[in-house]
Amino acid sequence: MKHAAWPYLIAILLFALMLALPFGPILSLHLVPGSPDSVTPMALGKALEALQVQSGHYPLWQPWTFSGMPTVAAFSYLSGLYLPNLVFGALHIDPMYIQLLHLVFAGMGGFVLARQLGLGSTAAFFAGSAFMLNPYMTAMLAYGHGSQLMTAAYMPWVLWAAIRLSERGSLADAGLLALLVGLQLQRAHVQIAWYTWMLVVPLLAVKILVDKNAGGSKIKTGGFALAALVLGVAVALQVYLPALGYLPFSARGAAGDAADAYRYATMWSMHPAELLTYLLPGAYGFGGVTYWGFMPFTDFPHYAGLIVLGFAVGGAVAGRKKPVVLFFIAMTVLALLLSFGNFFSPVYDLFYRFAPKFSSFRVPSMVLIVVALCLAMLSGFGLQAWLDKPLGDSSRFLKWAGIAVGVMAILFLSLESGLEQLLRASFPPVRIDNFSLVSMVGDLRWELFRSSLFMLILVFAGVLGLLWLVAKGMINARQAALVLVTVSSIDLLWMDHKIVSPADNSLRMSPLVERASLDVALEEDEVTRFLSSREGLFRIYPVGRLFSENKFSVAGIESTGGYHAAKLGVYQELLSRTENLANLDVLRMLNVRYVVSPQPLHAEELKPVASGALSLVSGQVPVAVYELSGAMPRAWFAPQADAVQSEAAAVEAVMQGGGSDGGVFVEAAPWQGVKRFAPGEVLSMQRSAESITMKVRADGEALLVLSEVWYPQGWKLTVDGRAQQALKVDGVIRGVIVPPGEHEVRFVYDRSRFETGRMVSTVATLLSLGLIVAGSVLGRGSSKSSNLASKS
Repeated sequence: MKHAAWPYLIAILLFALMLALPFGPILSLHLVPGSPDSVTPMALGKALEALQVQSGHYPLWQPWTFSGMPTVAAFSYLSGLYLPNLVFGALHIDPMYIQLLHLVFAGMGGFVLARQLGLGSTAAFFAGSAFMLNPYMTAMLAYGHGSQLMTAAYMPWVLWAAIRLSERGSLADAGLLALLVGLQLQRAHVQIAWYTWMLVVPLLAVKILVDKNAGGSKIKTGGFALAALVLGVAVALQVYLPALGYLPFSARGAAGDAADAYRYATMWSMHPAELLTYLLPGAYGFGGVTYWGFMPFTDFPHYAGLIVLGFAVGGAVAGRKKPVVLFFIAMTVLALLLSFGNFFSPVYDLFYRFAPKFSSFRVPSMVLIVVALCLAMLSGFGLQAWLDKPLGDSSRFLKWAGIAVGVMAILFLSLESGLEQLLRASFPPVRIDNFSLVSMVGDLRWELFRSSLFMLILVFAGVLGLLWLVAKGMINARQAALVLVTVSSIDLLWMDHKIVSPADNSLRMSPLVERASLDVALEEDEVTRFLSSREGLFRIYPVGRLFSENKFSVAGIESTGGYHAAKLGVYQELLSRTENLANLDVLRMLNVRYVVSPQPLHAEELKPVASGALSLVSGQVPVAVYELSGAMPRAWFAPQADAVQSEAAAVEAVMQGGGSDGGVFVEAAPWQGVKRFAPGEVLSMQRSAESITMKVRADGEALLVLSEVWYPQGWKLTVDGRAQQALKVDGVIRGVIVPPGEHEVRFVYDRSRFETGRMVSTVATLLSLGLIVAGSVLGRGSSKSSNLASKS
């Protein structure tokens, strides 16, 4: 037993040591990822942490970005709902180290899965390292997509648990599968989790229905598997119950133009020609300005590793009669077809139209993480097949392979000039005014292609030489395998290093920034200090590139802008119709008192009131603060309301100045035409992140307007304790009909879905752990009984 654990311990140690090369600058925490996807959630997270401490409960609504939006339901601020973070938090482990630990976890998942599939330690380590060091995983960490990385890290573990359950059919394995599925779902990257289910469901079906080695009764094992998957979903229900309720109202799930939705969903489709990057990482540049492929942009090539790809092909051929190998081949083909998106649409369209929730996903090329895992496993099978039966009389094979390498080298040297001209003619134009820089980009693109092709020939020749040494008996197959695994790891590590720490002449900016500059960017500065000192309720409008800045939330400043893909659909429509709120009347309606701009603004309605430096990760940005005249208060009584037929008509009327006198436009109003209302007064307002209570007085039937985003499914309205429906005003904010006299108007954010989900998640987690413990005890007991029976 002790000896059996050593391969696993050694694998963990080696996987951890491997990360020192690409992630060395991060290990000291002197440098950290500083891309927008890394930085923008940090400010909001810091603000929500403070809110949680202040309110005493988990925040479900935040008012600081996009005039307010959900948190958990929009997959924001989920770290506190991820069970392992309770342990990491208690140990005070830095979030960067948590991500690195998940990378090691991914490698160990590949190792453990390969061992479960019958591979030896060397082949299993090869498979695990191929998955862990895949450029996709590295780029996700370096460019701030931690949830993708950590969700992907669970993929091999879920497959491992599914195979264990199908082969043994025990309660403990059912509990283990449920727990792993639930933890992966808690990391809340739905698209990666969906791809995992795309793998695990057919794998379970194949193993249980076809595999003769399936454990126990097929009906019993199938029942356990189904129960485990359902229980796994329940473990993460505290995240998904609110999210499913919000999805139809988010920018990602709201109904819109079908053609636009499809076009947006397929923007990052993988062109079949770009599959060449699996062999030649520089075939289409290397991300950034050097990239000349078919996607809008990218930061890394989908490189598999030359040795990994070679052994994956060998594994597919050698294991073609094994059901699990055929499964990995089929999943590789399926994932590739899905990644093509609109470049080869039949398979993608089938999933887009009929697969549950698939149409809400973006970036078809993300499914290539499935290819990375499948190729890693197939490469393990290939190496194991070679170790089990090294090439015997291979002189003929080596002879023809050597000739092929020689021909490749000769062709490369003789046709290099023509190939260069052909490729340069294919390069798309670079949108840069500097002619010398344009020339540099072209030269670098060619050099990346040339060096990749040269490396292909060199590695091919080196592998053939190693095989020749084995064939001649000069070294044994196991020694050669260790050399191959080492060279393969160095190949992938070097690629990862170039992603994390690009060379000075690569024309790519490093995704890393100094930790100190990041800390400064999250602290108070001249601009946020001025804005937070202003009295009363108001919002700001950040102009230009500041619009997507979340930094203001740290200072408690409510912004009409921000950065989040799953904002409310009604707000996304407003942004689209107004070109990111580029209309002063719309800003007034949204209670915008101050406009923050990095460029001078010249308008009579805008009065300069302050200037200073805004501290961002990119450095100090000089900005001016302008006060907008005529801004509406957070709540007011409208003198009249015009019934309109649509949200678009309401927004257009506001943009034309129709609400300058405080009048509003109501969609689906219970009246026709224009209706006048009695005056009223807001006597007091008590407000927290999830409740707004107003004491109001009206001289007659009045219309109270609240400049908060219209989301009746989340915010529940009562007037004097009686439930009432809010009106949709000006296409995006709320209205309340108030009878004569004094009344209490209250909006409260509905926490019921979250609290129900949290209770179910807690019970499901305990049940999963209970199944693991109970199943282990029962298994140990039956094992002892079997031993006693055999002795007697």
